Amino acid sequence: IISTTCVLLGLFSSLHLCSGKFGTPITDDVSKLSILKQNIPTDYEIPVSYIPKEVAGTCWVVLNIYPLEESLRNLASLFGAMSSNKDNIIVFIAMLKSLRFTFDHEELEEAMQVFQCHYQKKSLVSGLYFDYIQDLLHAATQGTSSFSCKPPPCLNHQQTPEGQEESRKYSWLKRSALLLVLIPFTACVVLIVWQVKSGPSLVACKTSNGQTASPDMIPTVSVSIPLQALTHAADCQATGEAISEHESG
Repeated sequence: IISTTCVLLGLFSSLHLCSGKFGTPITDDVSKLSILKQNIPTDYEIPVSYIPKEVAGTCWVVLNIYPLEESLRNLASLFGAMSSNKDNIIVFIAMLKSLRFTFDHEELEEAMQVFQCHYQKKSLVSGLYFDYIQDLLHAATQGTSSFSCKPPPCLNHQQTPEGQEESRKYSWLKRSALLLVLIPFTACVVLIVWQVKSGPSLVACKTSNGQTASPDMIPTVSVSIPLQALTHAADCQATGEAISEHESG
């Protein structure tokens, strides 16, 4: 009976440790966060990519564990091999890595891809950064993480620095295209107005220079015939008439 009881207790303990997909490989090393807070200046900013709780919902731990692990790796690379800060940071990297291995890799990758547009990259001061790590590890111990969450519409990506930069570039392109259209149009309008205003003066100038004239202003040509030529023609006509009468008589 005693042997059977021990075996059952062993099986029960094994099942209890392995039960649930989201184990809690969190140890008392969490207290080392306070040591890191003291060793790193309070105004030092640490970049991290994350999704807020109000966006991620129950997937908050699942979606943020790997980006936080990468952020800690970058932070550890700033310290020397003999630095105690680097040793403490490596402890949390191993802690997050063990926690990540309790999740299904394919489901984790798929969830991160679905929420990809909601990731925000910010630089947190050291105090807020280590508080964020503590909150995430504490939430992981509660066993409330899951993959059964749907992302909201992708609207928050424009709030990130990358989204704001893309938005500014797009706005500049729109303004440039509008200027390319307005400048020729404005030039055409100015040219038409100038021609309309300068039209009467051009007509008056051409008229004064004799380039255009009305029909009433057509010049007349006079021909003068000498008086002696007219008298000679009359004498010739009279002599011709006298000869004609003499022949007929």
